[in-house]
Amino acid sequence: MQTQSTTPPNILFISIDDLRPELGCYGASHMLTPQIDKLASHGVVFDRCYVQVAVCNPSRASMMTGLRPDTLGVYTLSQHFREYAPNAVTLTQNLKANGYACHGFGKIFHNPWQDPRSWSVPHEWGKGDFTNYTPEQKAFRNRVAAGLPEGNWLRTGLRGMSTNDPDVADEAHTDGAMTNQVIDRLGALAKKDEPFFLGVGYVLPHLPWCPPRRYWDLYDREEIPLATVKQPPSGSPTYAVGTSYELSHYADMVDLPQPHEGVIDEKEVRRLRHGYFASVSFIDAQVGRLIDGLNELGLAENTIIVLWSDHGYKLGDYNAWTKMTNYEIDTRIPMIVADPRADANGERRAQLVETIDLYPTLCELAGVPIPEAVDGKSFAKLLDDRLADHKDAAYSQYIWKGKMGNSVRTDRWRYVEWRELKDGALVARELYDHTKDPQETRNVADNHGQVVNELSDLIAKLLETGPIDLRGVIRSEQGGERVSVQWVNRYPGNVRVTWVNPQGYRQHRGVDLKVGESRAIQSNVGHVFAVESLDGRYHATVRVQAAGDIHLAPR
Repeated sequence: MQTQSTTPPNILFISIDDLRPELGCYGASHMLTPQIDKLASHGVVFDRCYVQVAVCNPSRASMMTGLRPDTLGVYTLSQHFREYAPNAVTLTQNLKANGYACHGFGKIFHNPWQDPRSWSVPHEWGKGDFTNYTPEQKAFRNRVAAGLPEGNWLRTGLRGMSTNDPDVADEAHTDGAMTNQVIDRLGALAKKDEPFFLGVGYVLPHLPWCPPRRYWDLYDREEIPLATVKQPPSGSPTYAVGTSYELSHYADMVDLPQPHEGVIDEKEVRRLRHGYFASVSFIDAQVGRLIDGLNELGLAENTIIVLWSDHGYKLGDYNAWTKMTNYEIDTRIPMIVADPRADANGERRAQLVETIDLYPTLCELAGVPIPEAVDGKSFAKLLDDRLADHKDAAYSQYIWKGKMGNSVRTDRWRYVEWRELKDGALVARELYDHTKDPQETRNVADNHGQVVNELSDLIAKLLETGPIDLRGVIRSEQGGERVSVQWVNRYPGNVRVTWVNPQGYRQHRGVDLKVGESRAIQSNVGHVFAVESLDGRYHATVRVQAAGDIHLAPR
């Protein structure tokens, strides 16, 4: 790797939700992604990068801590990693401790406050409107919700339309507005002497697909290619492909059949795929604006750009939608690393790489120590040496229907074994031969006993195969006396108080207390609350002992 500067490199970290490797630079000529393709031509493209869990929260928590889900204890959407691994040091915490200013926008972590202690200044969300629904579309959502059966949680939790093509400017959409905010922040960071990590988390192409109309106009709906594999893998357990339930939360898709139960007509498929493709092109344009801003500020020559996604995505593949499986379609992601000092920019890499490897890689490239606890392995050498070894296998996991699916991907095979969470009992095996079946359409586990045993041994050496307890190490006790607690914020900044239930899950929204504010909250003796300041400088775990006042950060 060439040395162009003695100044530590900046890092522009672009996270794109639900982005599958269906991009121009990955061979998808029907996709209009010129800006990401341009970035690929100036960086190293990884053809076989895999996430640890094909779900937003655990994937992001695993990447940002460099820890496998089994180490971190986080596998699902509901788990906040701070209740499972309280002492975990995130990538940005480590960079901060070594002289970096770490700024975050949008969806980097999944949790609502984006882990305040991981940032040098308060994290920001994009302004603007994510959906730009019309009054008619909002009324439609309300009519559908009112028509659902009593007791159906979607009566109050139903989302709006899954697609919308508002005739608005880019900045009217939340992701477009955020791009403006980030470019402004780049201008401020360019005036500082310290190196920076700038995390930019775009939500699209996550549902709902509501990018501005001009991005829809880039595609002819009738010419959009459809999924080529339209049935679940033969010989696979029915639960392995999921239920597409995320899409069914939208008002226009409440009747979506499950993958093994029925199909939707081609007109609807084309509408949905059109919305996804338009969303990708919209985000592509935002990526281009970011990089243009970097160039205009003279920062490009000393800035590493990383582009990655938290998981892949199904768009009718296997007759299913969204993520949440152990298959290639959901676990494989696009990843581009463009370090201006690298020798191999413009090249591709076929080596197996995992997203937990990003943490140690960026530390090595930045010249900061890599914590011993990190499970990932730096792939920095791959940015120079096309023949360098990295890993023989990549591992992914997914919990569904009370079962853990552990998956290992080698050069030739994908093997998945399903075990009961409660006792670790093996209930199903899947094996796919990528030399003959790269789309994983046929389970051949019964035909390759020796391969199955060898891959099962690999899993047993690295992943948890016994009973798994999904409760956090920090959690509330049950059965305590009901009491009234007066919370008093004596910290010189806003503080959020969030209940942690007996499972170890945070209440989705906590109580925000302004400076000097006090608030009475009914609770129970033994209940636990996570307390965090927005500026990341104060955090505590508070267990209720009795009725009375609890002073936060007393002077």
